Amino acid sequence: MYLKHAAIILLTITSVKGFYSDSEVVDCNSDLSNEELSQAIRLQTIDQYCFLIFPIIAFLLTMIIMLSFVIYPKTWKMPGDIIFFISFCEAILCVHWFSTSIYFMINESSPLSDDIFCQVNSIVSIFAGAGEVTYNLIFCLYVRITLKDQFTTRKKLYLILHFIAWFTMISITLIAKIFNYNGLSLFGTCSLKYNPGFNFAGLVLVFVNTFMSVYTVLYIKKVVPENQRYLNLIGKVTRYYSSYITAQFCIQLSQAISYILVGLNCTKFHKGWLLIFITVENSAKLCTPFVLSILRLRDPTINRQILLIWKRLSSKSEVGSSLLSEEQNLVVIARTLLLDKVNTIVYSIQQIFQQDNSTENISKVSQLLKKNNKVNNQISQNESKQIQEAYDKITQEDINEQAQFVIPPEQDLDIELRLMASTIIIYAPKVFQNLRKKDRKINNYSQSFDPISNQEQINSFKGPDGGKGGAFFFFTFDNKLLIKTISEEELMIIQKNLGSYYLHLNRNESLISPIYGIFKFLLKNGQESQIFIVMRNALQIPSSYVMRTYDLKGSEYQRKVLKQNDFTKDLTKTTLKDIDFKEEEGKLFIHENIKDRLRNSLVLDSKFFSELNLMDYSLLIIKMNWSPYSQRNPQMDMSKFFNSELCCIPSIKEQGVYYHIAIIDYLQEWNAEKFIEQVTKKAINVKIDLDTSAQNPQEYTKRFIEKIVYTII
Repeated sequence: MYLKHAAIILLTITSVKGFYSDSEVVDCNSDLSNEELSQAIRLQTIDQYCFLIFPIIAFLLTMIIMLSFVIYPKTWKMPGDIIFFISFCEAILCVHWFSTSIYFMINESSPLSDDIFCQVNSIVSIFAGAGEVTYNLIFCLYVRITLKDQFTTRKKLYLILHFIAWFTMISITLIAKIFNYNGLSLFGTCSLKYNPGFNFAGLVLVFVNTFMSVYTVLYIKKVVPENQRYLNLIGKVTRYYSSYITAQFCIQLSQAISYILVGLNCTKFHKGWLLIFITVENSAKLCTPFVLSILRLRDPTINRQILLIWKRLSSKSEVGSSLLSEEQNLVVIARTLLLDKVNTIVYSIQQIFQQDNSTENISKVSQLLKKNNKVNNQISQNESKQIQEAYDKITQEDINEQAQFVIPPEQDLDIELRLMASTIIIYAPKVFQNLRKKDRKINNYSQSFDPISNQEQINSFKGPDGGKGGAFFFFTFDNKLLIKTISEEELMIIQKNLGSYYLHLNRNESLISPIYGIFKFLLKNGQESQIFIVMRNALQIPSSYVMRTYDLKGSEYQRKVLKQNDFTKDLTKTTLKDIDFKEEEGKLFIHENIKDRLRNSLVLDSKFFSELNLMDYSLLIIKMNWSPYSQRNPQMDMSKFFNSELCCIPSIKEQGVYYHIAIIDYLQEWNAEKFIEQVTKKAINVKIDLDTSAQNPQEYTKRFIEKIVYTII
């Protein structure tokens, strides 16, 4: 509507004053020299005044925004840094447009493409223009990543996105200079040089930017739930991002239309009145820093920064940046979505696990146990065999079975939890129900996942902790169980080996950290699916009682965390590795009568993984100080924490200290990727016998047994 009115006004002006004529249309089918191009292309008077006035205002707005980030560096984080660099590029463009206007007013003609002014001005324009477009695309990409993948941590995302932006800016500028693509453009400014024919490259770039803007606006509206709580909490923020990207889209759409009409006019139509779209194109360029900077001042974070700067200047006193801690921005939206998803998952798991008790029938196993308890409280050899056979009896149908648990829309739930409409897919429910039964004496599954009891953990949750592969971890309030995200590949590995895995855990005294359930979380809007597993937590008591944590693989290559004279690390919160264990502990100080059992169990588990073609697993050893915990909990019964005394072994060297032991991270197959990793590390170090962590399953098992089982025990 506004563009239409603007076009009508401009058409009226041109028809009255005769600004444009057919003779002024450049023939894009001709290969013009620099002198001919300088004579043919003329920056219209209205464009000159627009370039003179609006860049000054836009430059001041961009400088205010940049200054706010400099004064309050705490806000220098995504997307604040993206906005800063967009403003930085736009400030440069403002200088470019202002200098262009001054040149025309002084010389009353266009510069030559190869003179010093146009060469410098075009390089500046290309560099800043590429930066503005790239960072706007990155902003759209960041919005999508932030709102979609709250369960994944990307530690290097900041560096990757900025590397892409600056690599693009520098590359495009160098290419333009090297291949002589910079000079006088069809729009009267020094930028990408005029070339005969229709300029498809510029049009494609504009359309890509336009498409990303539209896609991002639609994505925001789709991914954020449309309920009153979200409208009250983050409606303002969501509306800001939507309006910002919508304005960006409108500007880019007008540029795209102008680009097409100007290109068609100089190649086919040759109509003077269509030259108005050069003015429309130039006006749209000016709108980017001018209009979008005004909109950025409505960003909740930037708005608060500007207000604090004003208060500081008006009161002539320091205003603490701590006031910015209450800011509302995209991070707030993402965190709110994450916490609601965690709430939904915890609630769903509790409901699913509660069905273990409500749907459990008296099976052959329970009948045998009941009969046995009545007789003597001792299990005969024959009955023990029958019990084992009953537990072992699972079919391929049980392994492939799937069930669903549905969370209806929020308003249909008669509870005060922040739940999201979603579906939970339950994999192999019968198989994992049996595994849960095996450990029900030490685990109260539904109690551990009570959503009310877990509210403190949920609300204080800061996001994925960057576990192996960037996995998401959530630990229940009682430290008994944990939730961990896994990939599709890891799900396939579990499903493929579930029968063998189930039998191994049932028949042996295993130290493999057991999986109690596999689930897939599906949001109702279809924007996210996340696979996760529920496992036993090796800690079992609060992490404040941890003395040391070791992750052992048997390798010594890059398996050292502690550096010499490094006294800054908090060793109670640092996961140490093989060489650290060797230097700090040397071995496990445990009673002789349990050593053989521990060795046999670890050997059996390791050989089991070798048979399944699995490797890269770790022996987790946590030194826990139980003395203060037992003093605070005098009625504590340690037999209710572990299903085997091998999982928690007392130290004979340090009184009150116990070793918590478990095998973790065992869902990695030996494949081409791991083979390439092994070969690459050997090539980089020029050492064919380098003992890398990645080894084929047979070698991995052999090393695990030799370097760990028969070395530290």
